[in-house]
Amino acid sequence: MQLRYERNNRMNQSLRLSSVLQGGNLLPRLQLLTIVTLLGLATLAALPSSQVANPQDIDRSVKPGQDFYRFANGGWLKTTALPAGQGSLDIRFMLAEKNSQRVRELIQNAAATRSSAGTIVQKVGDCYASFMDQNAIEARGLTPLAESLGKIAAITDKTSLSAYLGTTLGGEIEGLTSNSDHIFGVWINQGFEDASHNLPHIWQGGLGMPNRDGYIEPAKSELRSQYQTHIARVLKFAGFTNTENRAQAILSLEIRIAQTFAPDSDAADVSKQNNSWKRADFDVKAPGLDWKQYFRSAGLSEQENFIVWQPSAVTGVSALVRSETIDAWKDYLRFHQLEHYANVLPRELAAEHLAFYGTILSKEQGTPDRGKEAVAATNGALGQAVGQLYTQRYFPPESKAKAQAMVGDLITAYRARIPNLAWMSPETKQKALAKLTALQVIVGYPDAWIDYSSLEIVRGDAFGNIQRAESFYRRRDLSRLKQPVTPIDWPINPQQPGGVIMFSPNAEFFTAGILQPPYFDPHGDSASNYGSAGAAMAHEISHSFDELGNIYDAQGRLGDWWTADDRAKYHEAASKLAAQFDGYCPFADLCVNGKQVLNENIADLTGLVVAHDAYILSLKGKADGVTGGLNGEQRFFLAFAQRWRKLQSKAGLRRQIQTDSHSPGGYRSDTVRNVDSWYDAFKVAPGDKLYVKSADRVRIW
Repeated sequence: MQLRYERNNRMNQSLRLSSVLQGGNLLPRLQLLTIVTLLGLATLAALPSSQVANPQDIDRSVKPGQDFYRFANGGWLKTTALPAGQGSLDIRFMLAEKNSQRVRELIQNAAATRSSAGTIVQKVGDCYASFMDQNAIEARGLTPLAESLGKIAAITDKTSLSAYLGTTLGGEIEGLTSNSDHIFGVWINQGFEDASHNLPHIWQGGLGMPNRDGYIEPAKSELRSQYQTHIARVLKFAGFTNTENRAQAILSLEIRIAQTFAPDSDAADVSKQNNSWKRADFDVKAPGLDWKQYFRSAGLSEQENFIVWQPSAVTGVSALVRSETIDAWKDYLRFHQLEHYANVLPRELAAEHLAFYGTILSKEQGTPDRGKEAVAATNGALGQAVGQLYTQRYFPPESKAKAQAMVGDLITAYRARIPNLAWMSPETKQKALAKLTALQVIVGYPDAWIDYSSLEIVRGDAFGNIQRAESFYRRRDLSRLKQPVTPIDWPINPQQPGGVIMFSPNAEFFTAGILQPPYFDPHGDSASNYGSAGAAMAHEISHSFDELGNIYDAQGRLGDWWTADDRAKYHEAASKLAAQFDGYCPFADLCVNGKQVLNENIADLTGLVVAHDAYILSLKGKADGVTGGLNGEQRFFLAFAQRWRKLQSKAGLRRQIQTDSHSPGGYRSDTVRNVDSWYDAFKVAPGDKLYVKSADRVRIW
């Protein structure tokens, strides 16, 4: 599992943010997560509105048993063009663009509506309007930073430095800040071995560039030079002198911080993150920082137990507090304060920030979209307030009820399949059933929204709004240390297209943003809903029971509940699927690596067969009708195949095969060749290219 984050490496197998229907971006407020989300923008082509299995997209000149992907998607592939300058186009990006437009309109409408003080519409609208009011931001200059810069200036020794550093623990806002000025981060969640108490999980941080490699690899020397130039410019814009020497000292300090970081490879082994420390251990194991002052400022002075993800960073950075000069630390903190709030500070500072992080690091071209940035900042500060506006319009209670009914059918289907698994021992089956019973699958939006009544949002005060939002979330997060463990605290905004698998605790979330056409239509065709969104949700649920999730028990505690014999039989069955995908060769010199994509392919197959069972359950013994000349079985499998449609450059396809843990969509749609019902639905027979003898079909779940 891989964390995809452009500023710091923070990985964990205890929480996986998945697209449900594929994708990639990070929520900075989620902190410590292994993440793959459905976000990304593309030129918007027409999205089907009420059916997933679209008859007009079928190419009936292709026989289903010969090429099911082109049979299902040939019409779309022939009539859709790849936008200029874009390497790929698929439904996930189209939905993300459509959803982005919806959210932007909702927020802009709130800004144009003068609502009563204290309402969510007022807060959302004023937050957005304040971010867009660049003249007001310009007029204030650096005045909003005077207090924090004054506190930094007042640092005189290691004790006062430690106290200030404690104030930086937490407080980032999605879409605006990136936690780069925090030497450590904290995530409040249950312990790896204690499911009864929330604990502070401490992880490494403090770097301004994406990861440790940028600081230590010889090949990255030019990037380091560009970053040092950027630091100097930021300091100069803020009125500091001797900026070149200061920038060099700041970069030198960050290089030393990066050298303390645990390698990225450690992220694949959650046991390396499961380091229980008592409060007293910090003084003994990580001398240098005044931990008493640090934790007092961080609001953790009464906390006795911690989880330290990367002890090397905690030990190493604490030593740097002792070894590095006070002046170097103060300049480091000044620079990161300026970076932290760059988007709500004067234009020249914001432009320099974007020039480095946008043009140099992200290779972004074109003029920055201030409105897009304002939407992201508003989502970060008031995510669930925006979520309420979104769900009221696009995912009302009846939609949630329809999705919950589908989840119920999926769970019932899993409960029926687990006792019949050939590779699980009887003892393991009981543990799997217990985990299934405890699993909470939550859809759409929270039953209880975040109460923003104590968060003051003032029109015209962009800086203050963000700063107050940071304090609000910090207090809210710390309050969870005194509350029971619960997965109901949503780790993703409902309007964001995506899903979250929380292995610890044992829960999964699927947002209103992803449960939209063409994946899910509460007023559309059930067969298509189960074949698309249903198969996707069942795919994600399967990860709680496969090699990703089997190290977490029903309460989300670490503990491998498979036996050695289970594992051997699982691998034997899985090897057949790997071999099947090894045979897919889109280029003469390049084939799919079946082992590389095996985990996701197993989940695809599991999701498909479980969703098919659930679809049959949803019919309650009745026959499904014919729609568009297609019976229910055909619509189910077509929806599954149409979910994977994608236009992609040859270079992009090569790169995906070489690096991605997911197979190209055309081959993922061919998963149907292992499902008996598909053969019946489309009269696939011996001699067809996709035909697999019944005895040779892969059956894992």
